[in-house]
Amino acid sequence: MRIAIIGAGSIGSLVAGCLASTDCNLLLYGRGLHAAELLVNGLTLSGVKEGQIDGDRWDVIPSEHPLPSTVHSSCDVAIFTGKSSTDIEFLEVGGHLLKTDGIAFSLSNGMGFEEKMVHALGANRVLAATTTHGAYRRKPGHVEWAGKGKLVLGSFVHPYSYEDFKPLLSMLNKSGLNPLWVDDGRAALWNKMLLNIAINPVAAVIGKENSALLEPVIFDSVVALMLEGVKIARMEGIQLANDEHLVDRLREVLVQTGSNYCSTLQDVRAGRATEIEILNAEICRRGERLGVATPLNQLMTSLIRQLR
Repeated sequence: MRIAIIGAGSIGSLVAGCLASTDCNLLLYGRGLHAAELLVNGLTLSGVKEGQIDGDRWDVIPSEHPLPSTVHSSCDVAIFTGKSSTDIEFLEVGGHLLKTDGIAFSLSNGMGFEEKMVHALGANRVLAATTTHGAYRRKPGHVEWAGKGKLVLGSFVHPYSYEDFKPLLSMLNKSGLNPLWVDDGRAALWNKMLLNIAINPVAAVIGKENSALLEPVIFDSVVALMLEGVKIARMEGIQLANDEHLVDRLREVLVQTGSNYCSTLQDVRAGRATEIEILNAEICRRGERLGVATPLNQLMTSLIRQLR
């Protein structure tokens, strides 16, 4: 099985490092010094799993170079792990690399990219996916596996089942990525989205770790922000748990990740573009299409845009 990881940053490199312990063939597409390190010296993993993966374990295509014709239609699976600003570029790369019967999924935050994949690749070639694994880049060529979670896969448009992807799920399981198949991939995407729209912008605005959001007044605001998104999800026909369960899950995640600084806060501090456009701004866009106001998500979108 040949697997392409398109956007070999923190999460992409973590997935590659784990898959390197299996017998799959790996192709990485990345940019800058980190991609150069992956090509020449390989990857250092620390944290949950310690190890050094040699650069000859995979093929690396730096984004600064043209795609070679030899990799056209060579991959069975394409995993997208980039930022929203790279959507167009990465979809072109994925279309070039993926076999006609290949499958693609994204491990990026937010929503909207799956619809773009369907448009570019075809509904039968796209799965829904999320991950709760935590990773960050210490320096080029060195990724910290900060927290072990799950990698959830499920149907997006085309009605697939667990049986359709047993070899891929077995490969992911052997790698230690802890895969889980769900029949309703759209609900899985929304459940992750609802946590992100509640936690990320508020933590970024107050500039504190996740545990600060458990303070009662702040937590009430975070819950209200999430429930605005819940309303949109249900209007789109997504089957979610009841509000009480969703609030309990939000509190549980904040407790479990209390010492974490969310990705939006890290982006703000580093002066990078944030993912607000595929998080709270996406809720606003979906609300507009449905004729439903989303003032809290609009407020957080505006505040984060000002922090960039």
